[in-house]
Amino acid sequence: MRKTLMVVSILFALFFVQLAHAQFGQTSGPSFYGEFKPMVGGWSEYQITTKREGSMKMKVAVVGKEGDAYWYETVMEGGKQGRTIMKMLVAGNPEDQKNIKRMIVKQGNEPAMEMPVEMMQQSSKGQAQSGKVIDKGTETIKVPAGTFKTQHSQYQDAEGVVDTWIYKDVSPYGLIKSVSKDTEMVLIGYGTGAKTQITETPQKFEMPQVPERRQKRK
Repeated sequence: MRKTLMVVSILFALFFVQLAHAQFGQTSGPSFYGEFKPMVGGWSEYQITTKREGSMKMKVAVVGKEGDAYWYETVMEGGKQGRTIMKMLVAGNPEDQKNIKRMIVKQGNEPAMEMPVEMMQQSSKGQAQSGKVIDKGTETIKVPAGTFKTQHSQYQDAEGVVDTWIYKDVSPYGLIKSVSKDTEMVLIGYGTGAKTQITETPQKFEMPQVPERRQKRK
């Protein structure tokens, strides 16, 4: 029981780290600051370097569709937590928690779990971005995935400054590079044909019931 509770706590912590876009530069899952344009099979992979977590890789992909919603999958490798997969059914940008309809998480060799979306949405209230975007014009940059003619923008808010370089033909966000005070993310590959990396049937997560203490007999 204790092991199960510990694993669940880790999974929730990892998920919220991925989606905590309001704290860009302080987490291992930086925001993309780009327009979400889902195309089934489209993927992009990034090398992320942070002062706190060191170096890790992140692959994002659209791996399916149900009605008007898309299955969006993030795979993180490296850092302190090893390999973590998060798969979400979204009706819009995954970085807006209101768009998330279902959520499946798999950490390392642990069984995949479908998590309660309602709990995540309640905990994320009041985390909307508030800042301004400055257009820096077009700029050609070179990253490991190639050379791209990008749109350079700068996002400014109370947390700091984030520079991003966007190229619209890279799915699903178009992000080529982003740089903040503590984090740098660069594109190392992209393409089509992505498939989900969670092939097992996920278990339904249920909050463990705390046993009631028995009253002492008089």
